[in-house]
Amino acid sequence: MAPDWIATVNSGVEPGADSTETERIRAAYGERDRRAARHPAIAEAYRLVNIERREQMQRVITDAVGDAPRLLDVGCGTGTDLANWLERGWPADRLAGVDLVEDRIAVARARCPGVDLRVTAGAQLPFKSRTFDVATAVTVFSSILDASLRRQLFGEMRRVVRNDGIVLVYDFVVRNPRNHDVIAMSGRRLADLGEPPDASIAITPLIQAVAAASLFGPRSAAVAMRTMPRTHRLWRWRI
Repeated sequence: MAPDWIATVNSGVEPGADSTETERIRAAYGERDRRAARHPAIAEAYRLVNIERREQMQRVITDAVGDAPRLLDVGCGTGTDLANWLERGWPADRLAGVDLVEDRIAVARARCPGVDLRVTAGAQLPFKSRTFDVATAVTVFSSILDASLRRQLFGEMRRVVRNDGIVLVYDFVVRNPRNHDVIAMSGRRLADLGEPPDASIAITPLIQAVAAASLFGPRSAAVAMRTMPRTHRLWRWRI
């Protein structure tokens, strides 16, 4: 049963709107989930950059709204970030997540007991306005090729965050040119969400460089983490 502070509401986003784009995103993530496991060096690089990213997100969240606020993870996937917050001592009843892919939410429910997890369609978020202290989206907006749907989703994230809360968006500004299912979140696309962020941090070194360095051991990987060019940013909006 969902916590009392969460309820399905009419957010003003038309149900079924942008269904073609939503189905394209579902199909792209389904194909990604069926791919073979990553090379161990790539997996290690992702492990390292995700540790860095979560530490940065934790600092930004704590500085802005304190410890263990009510948090919504938009595009939570299999619940990796939510499981991390639980491991850090975050109460499960203060966490929620949504994703377009039902199979991913099923995995997230198994690994994140007590967290409110829901399958969504399009940009609509099934929560009351001003419910959360923080709404996060990790490499979500780059997966949405339709600018209108990106604006709708950002508007929904703003809607469900309380006054003086924050919206955090982590995404890449340089994309893999072989992946045509995503776009880089350029300054123009970021501005098109509706308003400029009030702060941002450049993080996440080039994954391939960290992976190559990790083949020579942890020290080489640590050097690459410190010195390689950053490909992503963490943006913050104060609501």
